[in-house]
Amino acid sequence: MIAKTMAALAVAALFSGSLAAATPTLKDGTYTGTGSGRNGEIAVELTVKAGKLATVNVVRHGETAGISDAALARVPAAIVAEQSAAVDAVTGATMTSDGIKAAVADAIRKAGGDPALFAVKKVGKKAAAKTIKENADIVVVGAGGSGISAAVRAETLGKSVILIEKMPTIGGATVLNAGTLIATGSRYQREVMKETKDSPELAAEDIFRVGKHKNDPVLVRMVTERVGGVVDWLIDDLKIPYGPAATQYPDHSANRQLGVTGRSVNYLNLMREKFLGMGGKLLLETRAQSFITDANGRVVGVKATDASGNTVELTSKAVILASGGFGADQTMLPPSMKNYLFYGVDGETGDGLKMARALNAGTINLDLVKMYPQGVETRPHHGLAATASSTDTMKASGAIYVNNLGKRFVDENAGLGVLTDATVAQPDSIAYIVMDKAAWEKYVAKSLEDKLVPDAAALDGWTKIVNNGRPVMAVSDSLEEAARTMGIDPKGLTETVAHWNAMVKAGKDTDFNRKLSGGLGVGPYHIVEQKVRYQTTLGGLKADAGLHILDTAGKVIPGLYGAGCVVGGANGADSMTAMMNSWAIVSGVVAAETAVKDLK
Repeated sequence: MIAKTMAALAVAALFSGSLAAATPTLKDGTYTGTGSGRNGEIAVELTVKAGKLATVNVVRHGETAGISDAALARVPAAIVAEQSAAVDAVTGATMTSDGIKAAVADAIRKAGGDPALFAVKKVGKKAAAKTIKENADIVVVGAGGSGISAAVRAETLGKSVILIEKMPTIGGATVLNAGTLIATGSRYQREVMKETKDSPELAAEDIFRVGKHKNDPVLVRMVTERVGGVVDWLIDDLKIPYGPAATQYPDHSANRQLGVTGRSVNYLNLMREKFLGMGGKLLLETRAQSFITDANGRVVGVKATDASGNTVELTSKAVILASGGFGADQTMLPPSMKNYLFYGVDGETGDGLKMARALNAGTINLDLVKMYPQGVETRPHHGLAATASSTDTMKASGAIYVNNLGKRFVDENAGLGVLTDATVAQPDSIAYIVMDKAAWEKYVAKSLEDKLVPDAAALDGWTKIVNNGRPVMAVSDSLEEAARTMGIDPKGLTETVAHWNAMVKAGKDTDFNRKLSGGLGVGPYHIVEQKVRYQTTLGGLKADAGLHILDTAGKVIPGLYGAGCVVGGANGADSMTAMMNSWAIVSGVVAAETAVKDLK
């Protein structure tokens, strides 16, 4: 909340000034302005005709697809329609909205105008709120990866479904992941990936190991036994384009990592098309508030509010709660999370968890949050997820991780959980990736492939982003100079690099037993910060193997099912790579199948 308030004040400041000193009209023409969005600079092109704002077009940005789409479409149009930049931010895309408005302010100044004259909010008369009532066999709350999967599965099983989402776009936290999925037990794994040694038991061992044995064994067993059938349904029946994941992470004991073409954004869009094509009803900007229960305590629907302030009453035979975690609500998180970067979505506010607890629902692992390494702090307390860029660079080059003493502290090719824990243990919980010219070229290529940034210039801009007196990145032909700029001990780093190159020449990493892929060569050298980041939570509601939500006594709450991050326990204290998304999809499908079976 504080971060949002500060962002709003910053935007307001851009539009402040003396009205008396303002230029009365704008000069006709086309002007470019820039502002800071969620992931970096946003550029707009403003056209002025007859002194009025004629068009506003976003011409360059690095915002996250799926999260920013509504803001990029709505905010420019609203500014033109109202002839004012004091338009409402789009829910769930506040930073993108503010970046567009700041860019328009910049363009207005270049057009000879005073932004303050265009900062007057127009208040229209609102229509009287009303009550909207609808009915379906199943209501699904939340249109992220788990919710859309549940909705599609229920429709394929012949049930009518209403899917509601509080944001203006579908996706939730799923839009941020690469769309990976484990293939354990699937036809695709056996026939295409040629993996025959994997099994639900082996996958479960990996999940428990990475989860530090804090997992709910009932859910681990369910997901490892059911995921193969879900993968076959997605690939063979729905024709979702999966193949081997582009980046293969080392925390799996078998060849089982799949990736969807076009990442999760494409998966979500394809599933939405299938859902709507089968007659499903999707209500966006509709926020669930409470459950409707009958005299016996059975959940028979949901009360919600829509963007116009209307009350929406949805009655059904079953409700699948897929509303996500609570990573965006700092008050619900352990105090230690204030030390790390949030890179998630604003909608992760624990709405469903609060609703279910009002029904005396049980919970598990509420103190556990999914953390990742390799975050880059491009905005205060917010980070870019540069994991694939760092991981692929490490596999194919001699880049290394060091702490601020200039010392290596881990096998750079270790699993993400190991890297996270190792980073937390370093001074100030910060690591640095040190790259030579060849390694940097690989880092840039992967960053562009994954659309981490819009172009290479955005990466170069990291040298200008300063946090706590140090830049996000330093570049120099001198390794010592780059180290000094980042606050790393230059002597310690040069000694580490010399020792590393000597081990590479000898053919063995005697410090951490890393698989060698070259040493550090000629510059220019790039050093990039690597901070711990998080987006969502690992704890949540207690559920059984059929995803019935259980009360505090362990009894089923009739009519209520859960899926995705609102349900806790499956991933324990940490999730194996691809398991957050695997859990979302599998739990959604299983919840739908259970609900349909219970309705018979």
